[in-house]
Amino acid sequence: MSDRKLILNLAIPAVLQTIVRSLFVIVDAFWVGKLGKLPLAALTTATFLIWGFLAFGEMIATGTNALIAQSTGAKNAELEKKISTYNLVNTFFFTVVLSLCLIPFLPYFNTIMNIGEEQSALSNEYLIALLIGFPGITLLSTTTAIFRGTGDTKTPMYLLVFAVSMNFFLAPLFIFGFGFIPSMNMTGAAISTIAAYTLAFFAGYYILKKKNLICSVRKYRLNKEIIFETFRIGLPIAINGVGFSLIYVFVSRFVSDYGTTAFAALGIGHRSESLAYQITVGFSLASSILVGQNIGARNPERAEKLAFKILGYASIVMAVYSILLFVFSREVAMFFINDTDVINVSSVYNKIASAVLIFSAAEVVLSGAFSGAGDSLPPAIVGLPMNALRIPFAYLFGMLWGLNGIWIAICSTVVLKGVIITIWFKLGKWKTRELRLK
Repeated sequence: MSDRKLILNLAIPAVLQTIVRSLFVIVDAFWVGKLGKLPLAALTTATFLIWGFLAFGEMIATGTNALIAQSTGAKNAELEKKISTYNLVNTFFFTVVLSLCLIPFLPYFNTIMNIGEEQSALSNEYLIALLIGFPGITLLSTTTAIFRGTGDTKTPMYLLVFAVSMNFFLAPLFIFGFGFIPSMNMTGAAISTIAAYTLAFFAGYYILKKKNLICSVRKYRLNKEIIFETFRIGLPIAINGVGFSLIYVFVSRFVSDYGTTAFAALGIGHRSESLAYQITVGFSLASSILVGQNIGARNPERAEKLAFKILGYASIVMAVYSILLFVFSREVAMFFINDTDVINVSSVYNKIASAVLIFSAAEVVLSGAFSGAGDSLPPAIVGLPMNALRIPFAYLFGMLWGLNGIWIAICSTVVLKGVIITIWFKLGKWKTRELRLK
């Protein structure tokens, strides 16, 4: 099979999968936006925290994907099944503990963001419900990671299509109520998401059993080597994701000076570019799979070649997306809300963000390549300080250019990350990695 066909066979379903997953936040924003500007602003601040929660919650999924890919490359089917089964169980218990630890801290996060009491209450209403059902979300993430690690990106796509379809129909029922179902507003938005993810997980678990990719959970044992290797790969990426989320918590303090309109616009701006981000994540998943499998097969030169080919395809797609987002920046904002002030501010954000999407592709795709090689530290070393720069940049640029300066501060660091991660990957020290589990 040619490299082009190999890449596209993996990348197209992976891209479709991540696009579909991005529809969760778009669906929630679409329906919550019908409740008004304040609930949409509350969902925006909640989303910043969810990024961090997911970064930690999906840490096991990240490590699982890399380890399964390397085991597949090494043709060790028994190790694949052991890693898959043990990490599904580990995911459940880890997420339960994580959720219990996070719920008491929600008021402190809202204080840091400097949001009003009413917005804070709406945000917490959504987050508490989501955290109670959080294991359903992370279990689906680990399940899809198992499929992807074996080179199957189609099944995860089908599972997420099923989940987002369920969410689209359940969200208005639980948010606005219908018949015997009471109106639950923000709580309803969270419940619909949890229900959709959980149902998709059960479907995925059934398929894993049918394809003999896992063994009985009764065979689970506390395996320190699997836990260590999983967290060694997943933890740096999780820390980077949490740092990204917390930095937005602090940047939100500057946005709060411009009121609810700015928060709502920031949320729309992120959802406008989220589709582009999810597309690059799809290419990143393909990069992680192919790099991991070639590292497992002890062919690092081919791994590098495929990673840069995948980046090339992703860059072409991002160039097209950037042009469309710039030209239709206002129309995209109008999809979410009919408030003129919010639309005007969101349109400017979309135009600024469209200029840096290619650099975002470089960061995301090559971070996936690093992860597949089992060397996930470089993306964290690059991402954390560059994302932290957004705080002083937001303060400085905000003084110079107002709210638009904050948008510029957010986007400027994307350029720095893309350039640095590309240079680091090209240095090639990750090529010395190999599968440590036997």
